Amino acid sequence: MRYSVENFSTFTNCDKMRVMVYRSLGLRIQEARQELGLTQQELATRLGLTQAALSNYEHGKRRLYLANLEQIADILGKPMSYFIDPGAEEEGVENWGRLPYR
Repeated sequence: MRYSVENFSTFTNCDKMRVMVYRSLGLRIQEARQELGLTQQELATRLGLTQAALSNYEHGKRRLYLANLEQIADILGKPMSYFIDPGAEEEGVENWGRLPYR
C-alpha cells in the first residue's frame, strides 16, 4: 500500500502511525546502506528488487514485510533490532522484543 503525504491530515491515527513506522524503517535502511557505501541500485540488485522499489522502501512509500526486512538486515550486516528498535542498539538491550507479563 502506498501513502501520499498530500492527504496526511485526512489519515486515521492508525494510518499516521503506519506511515511514521515505514519512514523510520526506510531511514534506517538508507543509513545502513550508505554506511557500506552502496548505491540504491547496488543494494536493489542484491535484493532482487528494482531501484525504484528500494527507493520507495527508503522513503516509507511501500509496505515492508518482515521477510524483506530480514533479507535487508542480512545483506547490510545489521541485526533486526537496528531497524525495528533503534534505541535498543544504543541502550545495549538484548531482549528488545520481550514484554513483561502483568
